[in-house]
Amino acid sequence: MTTNMSGSSSSSRTAVSPSLLVSIVAAPWLSAIVSVRAAGSFLEQLGIASEEMFRGDRLPVLHFADTDGEGLDSGSTDPASDLY
Repeated sequence: MTTNMSGSSSSSRTAVSPSLLVSIVAAPWLSAIVSVRAAGSFLEQLGIASEEMFRGDRLPVLHFADTDGEGLDSGSTDPASDLY
């Protein structure tokens, strides 16, 4: 190890400045943040689209009786048969 005129020791390794490290690390962090936001927006839009596509697809058709009491009864005594 050698000492220079100011009295500090110099080593064979070169010190990397903190500003250079920050600039190297900043680009991947910013791209990760943008990617996560874009993925979240995409998944939200995908959820809305799938909700619209399957809206009412699995709901049964409900037959409501008329207000005068006649209804849609075909003479069957099974209330479940009116649903289909």
